[in-house]
Amino acid sequence: MNGIGATPYSESQKFHIAAIILAAGFSLRMKSFKPLLPLGSASVIETAIQSFRKAGFMDIRVVLGHKAGELLPICDALGVQPILNEDYAEGMFSSVKAGVKSLGREVDGFFLLPADNPLIQADTLQRLYEGFNLGPGGIVYPVCQGKRGHPPLISRSYRDSILSWRGEGGLRALLEHYQADALEVGTEDQGVLLDMDTPEDYRTLLKHYGCAPTPTEFECYELLKGNNTPDQVIKHCETVARLSVFLGEQLSEAGLHLNRELLRTSALLHDIARLKPNHPQEGAKLTAAYPEVSAIIAAHMDCPWEPSQPLTEQEIVYLADKLVAKERIVSLQERFKGSVERHQNEPEVLEHVYRRFGQAYRIHDRVEEILGKSVQTLIKSNLGSDVHG
Repeated sequence: MNGIGATPYSESQKFHIAAIILAAGFSLRMKSFKPLLPLGSASVIETAIQSFRKAGFMDIRVVLGHKAGELLPICDALGVQPILNEDYAEGMFSSVKAGVKSLGREVDGFFLLPADNPLIQADTLQRLYEGFNLGPGGIVYPVCQGKRGHPPLISRSYRDSILSWRGEGGLRALLEHYQADALEVGTEDQGVLLDMDTPEDYRTLLKHYGCAPTPTEFECYELLKGNNTPDQVIKHCETVARLSVFLGEQLSEAGLHLNRELLRTSALLHDIARLKPNHPQEGAKLTAAYPEVSAIIAAHMDCPWEPSQPLTEQEIVYLADKLVAKERIVSLQERFKGSVERHQNEPEVLEHVYRRFGQAYRIHDRVEEILGKSVQTLIKSNLGSDVHG
């Protein structure tokens, strides 16, 4: 492994280096489109682009496929080259090929970064360039904690091999044939290892990023007021917030430590965009300055939790929302029955209702398992005047 000092890259230096960002996939395990998820005041794809910009690399190309129409305006606004991969459904290696195919003879090498791996420090990218500059290694990997991460810096000399590769295992399998050409550059930058395939990965990324603090109560109400959230919706949010905090406190006493302020503010703002189409995603955009809050709002209608995962603030807000009808705390059974009755002649909507309440019941059961008590009994004995049904 090489200990290399970083020197800022500039376009006038010896090698022309391009950056290829892969943003064409379906994001199936995340269940939200990863490139557009909020990360601080920017999106994931914007953060990935700026990582290269900060290091001085200006030839940036973004491979698009799924939801290309939503990413094109971002590419245009940031002045990066979009590359459309019409074969994106075939998997990531098809996007690798699309990006590599775009490289002209003026390019000497290229970074290859999945969009969901956006937190790469400028110093890391500069160190990889220094390794490439030293030669003869045609493939330079960042290594943190003994593991290779992203992005590798690869010589354009492998272009034809990549485009003609038909073997299993994609790019990784191909590059294994060139281990003798590889150079490893050590880094303390944990961002090279932080991708995000699942919601849990996303939460880890947010924590690593150093999220903005949660908004104060005053700031929450200013946000609600500034976005013309109706009074009846605010009352619903207040009840969901009260119930979320109560459940969080009970779970914390049982050993599952949750962030009370994150519960309160996320619940208070969860329906900030209630009157807009796709209101969870719109609400997430409105609260992007608070990434952890934004992530919870984005998932409050369709929570991707699996029983093998620990409960977090996201699942508690999701459950609390399903236990509140307008501003009344009710049982899941009553809330579910009301939703079914309202949409009994809308089969597509009913499918969503059944899925969402199925998830709520699973989370509800896990909460009871942790507490060793009936959720409904616990709520009635402590919040009795607010509970109906």
